[in-house]
Amino acid sequence: MQGTNPVETGEDPLAPYRGRILYGLASAAAVCLLPFSINAFVQGNPWLGAGILCAFLVLGIDALAIYLKKSPPIPLILLLVPIAVGTAVSLNVQGFFGALWAYPTALIFTFSLSRRMANAGNILLLLIISALVYHYIDFAYTVRFFVTLTLTIILANIVLSIIVDLHRRLLEQALVDPLTGVFNRRHMERCLSDAIERLRRNSAPTSLLLIDVDRFKSINDQFGHAKGDMVLKGIVSLIEKRSRKLDLLFRIGGEEFILLLPATQEAAVAVVAEELRASTAESHLLEDWQVTLSIGVAELRPGESPDSWMKHADDALYAAKKAGRNRVVCAGLPGPRPAPALPGAEAQV
Repeated sequence: MQGTNPVETGEDPLAPYRGRILYGLASAAAVCLLPFSINAFVQGNPWLGAGILCAFLVLGIDALAIYLKKSPPIPLILLLVPIAVGTAVSLNVQGFFGALWAYPTALIFTFSLSRRMANAGNILLLLIISALVYHYIDFAYTVRFFVTLTLTIILANIVLSIIVDLHRRLLEQALVDPLTGVFNRRHMERCLSDAIERLRRNSAPTSLLLIDVDRFKSINDQFGHAKGDMVLKGIVSLIEKRSRKLDLLFRIGGEEFILLLPATQEAAVAVVAEELRASTAESHLLEDWQVTLSIGVAELRPGESPDSWMKHADDALYAAKKAGRNRVVCAGLPGPRPAPALPGAEAQV
């Protein structure tokens, strides 16, 4: 599949939801931490109270910023500082119970930070608190703490991996055509809008091919839908061989495709379209039937909407069909490109 596939990239698929996750966790943690901070001050443990209060402020300020639709001003990884200070004081005053704060902190890191930052934060948390437990308690408790916190981090990562996998599957179902494996119409609409924005900001040209399989209904009627599906997959394979990695291919109807070519003007795209038309006609995708394509080419014009851009491509495709099919017509160039006579074409009419 051409272009940047949001399903297959290495980007964090949960990135758009991190703010929402952080807001929920930070709000809950902030509410729970404030009583502990007040209690520590009341019991005469100002350092413990200050450490818990700092953690409360970090989470509370970030949660408030997210509520106001702003970026969190304090990196969440800085929680390590008040957590380390508060745990050290708590271990000295309360014994092993002071180390329990590490478990919710590990969960907050896992689900609120990017995968790389969360792993780095959890490793540092594990090492720092284990060292504090060893210093204030003893080696036996340190081993128990190290093992249980490690298992907690591993289990949290397993749950996160399952969530990420489910998210990717849902995204694939929403954006990808299940038969051909190319993008569907829903994703096309967003990509057309992105192309319009690039033209507005950077004057970057973009052209598209509106591709239609000639007499596809006759193929289904004569050879069956299984053969028709095979033809569609074969055409996708031919298109992919003649397009760049940055090009995007969409299936928008039963036998209609759009190939979006960023940073390409109409004249250059017309050459690509003619090569695709010719290669398809010569491909022998079906025995006793010559599969051909009609293609409309349209370059994005300044001030156009997605609908008007598609209308120009659709008009060009209609002109190619009207001229006898197996043609390439450019919306900005006069007349269809003639196609050579095809052996056996008369039998398909």
